[in-house]
Amino acid sequence: MPKTKCVRSELAISVCIAARRSLVGLLVVVALFLSAYFITQREEPRSADPPSTSADVPRAEPTTTTSAEFPAAELRSALIDVCSNAATDSADKEWTQEEIQAQIDAFNEQKQTLSESLSASSSAEHLHLAALLEDDPASRSELLHAAISRGSSDPFLVWGAVQICSEAIETMPCPLRDWERLLIAVDGQNSESWIRVAANRYAASDYDEALDAMRHASTAAESRAYWTEMIEMIERGFAAGSDFGFPERARMAFGFAASELPRYGDYVKMCEERSAQSVDWAYACLAYGELVENQGKTEMGVSIARSIQKLALEGLGEVDKAAEVQQRIEARRQERLDSIKDYNPAIERLIFSNPTLFSAYLAAIRSEGEEAARRHIAVEIEQLIEQQPDLACVKVGVR
Repeated sequence: MPKTKCVRSELAISVCIAARRSLVGLLVVVALFLSAYFITQREEPRSADPPSTSADVPRAEPTTTTSAEFPAAELRSALIDVCSNAATDSADKEWTQEEIQAQIDAFNEQKQTLSESLSASSSAEHLHLAALLEDDPASRSELLHAAISRGSSDPFLVWGAVQICSEAIETMPCPLRDWERLLIAVDGQNSESWIRVAANRYAASDYDEALDAMRHASTAAESRAYWTEMIEMIERGFAAGSDFGFPERARMAFGFAASELPRYGDYVKMCEERSAQSVDWAYACLAYGELVENQGKTEMGVSIARSIQKLALEGLGEVDKAAEVQQRIEARRQERLDSIKDYNPAIERLIFSNPTLFSAYLAAIRSEGEEAARRHIAVEIEQLIEQQPDLACVKVGVR
C-alpha cells in the first residue's frame, strides 16, 4: 500500500509532520487539507444583515500573560515512561491511506454518538461542542441557540457560534447579525472577532461596514483565535461523553480542533481584492497583518498575517517592503522544513501523556505562541537529559 510522502510545499510541511504521528496525525492530515482549502478557495458573496459598528478606536496596548512552566517532576516521570516504552511504541509508524481512512470513518461514527450524548447536557460548553459535532443544520442551530442562552457572556462560545453561523449561513438558520453584535459586546478588543465581522460584511457587499470593522481589527488590543480553548473544550467533552483514555482524548482534541480553524481564506480574499482598489483598505489590512504577526499565537494565524501584509504592500506599491515580508515568509517556511528532520514523536507522547503536561503545553502556546512553546519544552527536556543521561531516548534540537 502507498504511504504518505513529504512534498516540499508549505502545506505539505505541516501535513507531513502530522502524518508521522498517531491518531492525532490521522485527523490533522485531513484537517490541514481542509484548512488549506479554505485559505485558497474563492466563494460567491453570502447574504447577511450588517451589524452596527462605531467609529475608529485608537490602538490599545497588547495584553500580557505569564509564561507557562512545565513541572519538572511530571516531565521527568513522563520521560522515564517514554524511554521505557521506546522500543515497542508504534506512535511514529507510517500509515497507509487505507488505515488513515479507516480511522477517520471510525471517528465520524463516534462523533455522532458523542454529539447525541452531549446534547442532553445543561452545560453551555457541552452544547457548543455538540453543535460542532452535529451534521444536521437544524439540529446544530438548535444546539447553538441553547448554548448561547446559557453562556451569552462567554467570548469563546459566542465567537464559536459566529464562526459556525458565518460558514453555514446559507444552509443553517441562525441570527448572524445578533450574534455578531453580542460577540463585539463581549470580545470587542479581539482582532479576530472584528475581522470575522469584516469578512461577513464584505461577503454581503457591505463594503463601508466591512472597512469600518477592518479598522477595528487593525487597532485591537489583542489577537486571539481561541485555538487552545477549542482543544481544551473538545478534550473535556470527550472526557464527559466517551470512554477514551486521556492520551487518546488529547490527540483527538488536537486533530478535531484543526478542522475547526477560522475561515482564513475569507480574510485573504477580502484584503487581496480591496487592497488593490483602495488605499484605506490596504492600510487597514497592513495594520491588521502587523498586529497578528506580533501578537498572534498560532502558526497558521501568523502565516496568514504575513501573507495579508504582503498583499496590502503590493496594493500600495511598496515593492521593497513587500519583498521584506516575503523574506520572512520564506525564512519561516524553511524553519518548518528543517523541523521535519528534527521531529521526534516521543515529544508528542510526553505532551499527551498526562493532563498536567498537556495543560502546561497549551498554557505555553497561549503565553508564548506555538513556535516558542515547542522550543520551551525542548529546552526543558534537554536540561533533564543533561541531569539524567539515561533519558536520552528523546533527542531534540532547539531552533
